Amino acid sequence: MKKAYDDAKSKTEDLAASTKQSVDSAVSSTVTAIEETLPETGNITVRGSMPIEKTAQASLEVISIGDGRPNVVQILSYDPDQQSMSYPAILIQGKTDQESAQSLSGTSIECDVYLQSTANGPIVMSKPGTHVAVTFNQFSSEEGTISASIAGGEVVSSDMQTATFLGGEMIALVRQ
Repeated sequence: MKKAYDDAKSKTEDLAASTKQSVDSAVSSTVTAIEETLPETGNITVRGSMPIEKTAQASLEVISIGDGRPNVVQILSYDPDQQSMSYPAILIQGKTDQESAQSLSGTSIECDVYLQSTANGPIVMSKPGTHVAVTFNQFSSEEGTISASIAGGEVVSSDMQTATFLGGEMIALVRQ
């Protein structure tokens, strides 16, 4: 009886070790495959008198308004679905007749820019009646991203301080 118990225990331990090794190998392969296919999170870099660091993320969406009105390109450095805002926070919006992010490549769009470096910091925005040109470069279907350069422009600050905006660059994850 004891020999049967010891044999069963040994076979169970061997099976458990073999199963653990198979599961560990499968998990490792899956994690590697996911890491290799995850798109970039994007980022925005801007230059000017306000202390804006490179953002940790950037997303772009082309929003269809309908009824013959122009579509809107919206670029965000934060997740609008999250309750808490991440900083620096950048919002860039402009009207376009393009219907998708893919069709933005090679185009330039006049946009409004809004920047806030910290939660309690002033908001820097395009001066009313002026815009900054965002020139879209290459769309990567593999990464699901689009890159662009942002021209400088006239801005005003909510704390009435003089601010300058010298432009920047971005690579944004395209949201559908």
